[in-house]
Amino acid sequence: MEPVRFRPPLSKQRYDYVLSFVDTYKPKKVADLGCNECSLLHKLKFWKCIELLVGVDIDEDTLKLKKHTLTPLPAHYLQPLHKPLTVTLYHGSVCEKDPVLLGFDLITCIELIEHLETDDLERMQDVLFGFMAPQRAIISTPNAEFNILLSNVPRFRHTDHKFEWSREEFQSWALKIASKYNYTVEFSGVGVPPPEHESVGFCSQIGVFNKNYVESEESISIKKQQKSVYNTVFHMVYPSIQDEKFLQKAVLNVALYHADMIKNSLLYSHFRKEGKGTAETDTEPHEEESTWPFGLQIEAKNENKDQEPFIQGDTVYIPLEAILAISKVKELCKSLNDLRSIIAGNVTLSSDGNAIIYPITLEDDYDNTDIH
Repeated sequence: MEPVRFRPPLSKQRYDYVLSFVDTYKPKKVADLGCNECSLLHKLKFWKCIELLVGVDIDEDTLKLKKHTLTPLPAHYLQPLHKPLTVTLYHGSVCEKDPVLLGFDLITCIELIEHLETDDLERMQDVLFGFMAPQRAIISTPNAEFNILLSNVPRFRHTDHKFEWSREEFQSWALKIASKYNYTVEFSGVGVPPPEHESVGFCSQIGVFNKNYVESEESISIKKQQKSVYNTVFHMVYPSIQDEKFLQKAVLNVALYHADMIKNSLLYSHFRKEGKGTAETDTEPHEEESTWPFGLQIEAKNENKDQEPFIQGDTVYIPLEAILAISKVKELCKSLNDLRSIIAGNVTLSSDGNAIIYPITLEDDYDNTDIH
């Protein structure tokens, strides 16, 4: 029998299941127990709803090796997040209680439990559902019934696996936990078998646990007194517009980029219409016919002609209203005053403070002499 191959790979299907779940329920605080190489955390860091992302693993060397995958990208500094995101990795055992894992909306255990000895599994389930008590938890584990369709599986799929359960065994375990800790559980999975072998079920079986109660403040307070046992391996707060310095940088980057694009487009149109390479031959200042430059994507164009960009004499005027009309700028600045206060000092403003002004230079003239 030809061994089953998965496309996309089974590991990606498991992660995609979690990502789809996050899309649906929008958790703010998410932790991955047994995060290993941080692959799932790396994907989750791009989800806008998440404000706190935590990984826990017993292998400190792997955490140190892979922590770089969770550092902010240059784009995060150019376009900071709207909400703050904190990412932390802890070296520690999932069988130990630590108050840093209290109050989470979602905790995942992806292909973790099968690596635990029986005693450790019992401790882990009490830590997860009795102490951490997240609003939701996702646990995935191999389905032993599927192994007949896989190649080179003498007993277990991995040499470190302590057990691999059938669907009945996993569901029995999960239902007992749900009953004991006041959760409900639903079963699913990833890795669909071939049509002729549908009876074996998914390759990876998944239990999704939902908390049925609201924990009392007194109970949470007692748990917070528990001594911390995890060691921090990595901690990073991503740039966010909630931080004033990152907000100002983001506004400057976006606003001045679009202002420059408007200026260049307007100069292009101006020199094409004039049919010459310089504006210095104008003996009298004249105002270019009011028009928005071509090719600029503006979501909320202002219909007021007095607020459109224009050229007067040897100066380009970009009204701040024109910049504020651009959707990306509008997301960052609530008002014209906000925009003005941030960009002031970084550009030259008109005497009334309502427009960015750019003198038309010889370089501008030269660059446009060959425009056809």
